[in-house]
Amino acid sequence: MKTLIALALAAVVSIPSFAQTFSLNGEIKTGIIWEKIDDWREDDSPPALVFLGSKDDAGDFGNRFRLDMGFTNAAGNMGLKARVNWEVFNNAPINGPSWDYGFAWGSFFNDQFTLSLGKLGASPWGTGQASPVLSGGPEMWRELEVVYDIGQILSNGGIRFEYKPAFVPGELNVGFVLNWINSNANTSIDRDPTLKDVLQETVVGASYKNDWFMFRFAYRFDSEMDYDPVSGGQLTPYREGGSLVYRFEEYALQRWAPGLSLWALGEFDGIGSAMPHLNFSTRNWFFVQYAPPSFTAQVRFGLEAERTRQIVLVRPSFFYNLFGGLVAPGFIFGYANDFGDGKMVCGSSFSYYEVEPKVQVNLAPGAYVAFSYYWRWENRFAPPNPEQQTQWINLRAGITF
Repeated sequence: MKTLIALALAAVVSIPSFAQTFSLNGEIKTGIIWEKIDDWREDDSPPALVFLGSKDDAGDFGNRFRLDMGFTNAAGNMGLKARVNWEVFNNAPINGPSWDYGFAWGSFFNDQFTLSLGKLGASPWGTGQASPVLSGGPEMWRELEVVYDIGQILSNGGIRFEYKPAFVPGELNVGFVLNWINSNANTSIDRDPTLKDVLQETVVGASYKNDWFMFRFAYRFDSEMDYDPVSGGQLTPYREGGSLVYRFEEYALQRWAPGLSLWALGEFDGIGSAMPHLNFSTRNWFFVQYAPPSFTAQVRFGLEAERTRQIVLVRPSFFYNLFGGLVAPGFIFGYANDFGDGKMVCGSSFSYYEVEPKVQVNLAPGAYVAFSYYWRWENRFAPPNPEQQTQWINLRAGITF
């Protein structure tokens, strides 16, 4: 790992700035967390925990060191993109930094055709943010090129083809990805994967952007060679179903009401599954945000489903900018209710409540320190003792460069 970084830095020094370009950016997030979780299934509640971490979109383990690297040749038509991510801050080899993606790209025919090869990422058809005006995070981030092999290890190598026709007004991008099977092997099939199986796992995607809106989506087909690990596998071959992700951003309102934004994003899994009661799930979020210079007010609406349980949610937030944005106090409130055959507690008027007051000090552009308290009451388990209470206090800091 150290050798690779040293080679990358050596390459930066050797690149003439007038001919080729090299970019280096990323983020570091960490902090201290006190967390207490209480439920009433047991007589004794577990003790409170104190550990290092940030609750501000800092990965599954609460810490993040992320380094994004990019290189473009002198002609501007070929380059490299790579991301190094480190989330468990210790020296154990298994917890060391990982290469989330690393691929080469080339644009041809007046930038109308792009070919990407390697461990893919930075998808043009994912759910991630496209407009710098929006500030709704943390949001879901999903790219269908990223797949999981046996053992659930990231395995997103492949070939991505993009076509961007110049004759279409605006920015149109359509294409497809050839890569590997996206889940665990179906052990009931006693044969090696064939070319047909791999082609049946193809990802297709499209995006379009103009001055008024942006829309993009991707769909991943499915072969019989894998199964959804959530279902525990099946004795006979079956298709777990396809996956779809999308994102929509609206820009027209900015012309008449500066600071007002709308956007939506979501994901579907188990489309066309032979067993939707085991495989189907979806998350769909719709955002309304008004952000004049003095404050940011936002409401998130959501519709989620997993197997036979559906959830509707609303999550308003408000943050005020004091002293020219130096200090930003505010709060987040959330309410959700579930329904359907899988409703956790029949007759209950809620699935969970949550509230998070927070004060953030913006030390400089891209650098902050924040303090927040979070409380959540949730029907998490089946009766007779379904309730769980979660509390945490988080002093955290972040730097984006």
